[in-house]
Amino acid sequence: MQYIKSATSARDQGYLDVAASASDAENGKKGMTMQQDRRRPWFTLSFLITTGLITTLLLLLVVLQTDHTSKEVVSWPEFQGGSRVVADCGYSPEEAKAKGCVWDLMSFGWTHPACYNKAESEKWLKDFGPWKWYLDLNATQEVAEKDLPYTELVYAEQGYHVQHCLYVLKLLHLAAMTGHPVTDEAIPLAHTGHCTKMISDPAYLDFKHINTKVDLLLARCVTLD
Repeated sequence: MQYIKSATSARDQGYLDVAASASDAENGKKGMTMQQDRRRPWFTLSFLITTGLITTLLLLLVVLQTDHTSKEVVSWPEFQGGSRVVADCGYSPEEAKAKGCVWDLMSFGWTHPACYNKAESEKWLKDFGPWKWYLDLNATQEVAEKDLPYTELVYAEQGYHVQHCLYVLKLLHLAAMTGHPVTDEAIPLAHTGHCTKMISDPAYLDFKHINTKVDLLLARCVTLD
C-alpha cells in the first residue's frame, strides 16, 4: 500500500522521484514478504495435519480390514452349524409318517415339511431320474421304487450318487441365502468333502455302474447357525 501511495504522489507532482520510488518499492516488497512468511507456517501446519489425518485413517482401514479377513478365515473350519433342530422324523418310517414327514427320493429318506423342498426334489427327479436300485452290490436283486421308503439299505447307480450330492449342495446353498432350515445330512463338512472328491474323480464317470451303498435317512431339520 505504501508503494501505491508514493507512485500516485509523484505522478500528481508531474515528476517521478526515482530514489523515493525505489525505496518505497523495496519497503512494499518487504511488507509482502513478511505477510507471506506469516502465512507460510500456518499453511504448512494445516497441510501436515490434514495429510497426517488422512494417512492415519487409511492405515486404520487397512488394519481393520486385515483383522476382519483374518478372523473370518480362521473361523471357517471351526464352525459346523446345525445345532438347532427345528423338526425331526423319529427313528422309523412309521414314526416319520406319524410326524407328518414325506418321502424324498433325492435325499433317500423321510424329511419333515419344514425342510423339504418339494419343487426342487421333483425337478431333480424329472431332469435326472429314474435310477435302478438293488439289494446287493452285484445287482442281482432289484428293488421296486415303491418299496424304497421302507428299505433300510440299497445299492444304487453312480448317477444317483452324483445327483444326490448336487441336490444336497443346492439345498445348502438355498438355505445359506434364505435362512431356511435344511436336513442335517447337508451340514457336516465331511459330506461336502466326500461329494466334491467323488464328483471330480475320473474313476466314477460311469453313471450306470452299481457302486453306491445308500442307507435310509430319517432326517432332522436344522438351521445353519
